[in-house]
Amino acid sequence: MSEDDGDDPVMALLATQRAVLAAVENLAAQVEAMQGQLGVMAEAIDRLTGDQASAAPKGAPVSLGARFRIATGPEADADPELQNAYRHYRLAKHLAETLNRNDPAVIAADVARAHDWIADQLDKGRVFDPLKSRDEGGVSKVVVEPIHEEMLGKRIRVERKQERERERSR
Repeated sequence: MSEDDGDDPVMALLATQRAVLAAVENLAAQVEAMQGQLGVMAEAIDRLTGDQASAAPKGAPVSLGARFRIATGPEADADPELQNAYRHYRLAKHLAETLNRNDPAVIAADVARAHDWIADQLDKGRVFDPLKSRDEGGVSKVVVEPIHEEMLGKRIRVERKQERERERSR
């Protein structure tokens, strides 16, 4: 190129086009890489769900546990067979967040454990009862039951308001 080529608008446009083409090719390569990762993730999900999602022929019944695993909150709320199980899951999630306030990794592990435990129980035929609650000073409180300890794999100590007041008065 001569010195005049740097000032030529056509040459500048060609240089810009080359740069844009290189950027588009780079993005295309990134998209291909992401699609490969999605394929790997889909295979992992299939393994985790026992290949039920992809191995089941179209129209074949999907197990209740598999439905629970893939359902969103609103979907579970709309499904009478999943409602109570999902409410127990929400409580387990709340308990995990409360018990492990400053440890996101433990919270995530506990929530995943509860989710898998509930799905496994549904596959074994367990029917989840509605959550129990009690009235405490005009406020309805959910009752933490042994099943929630089983979900999270740990002892849960819930201090009642009356117990806290007794401790303070001592």
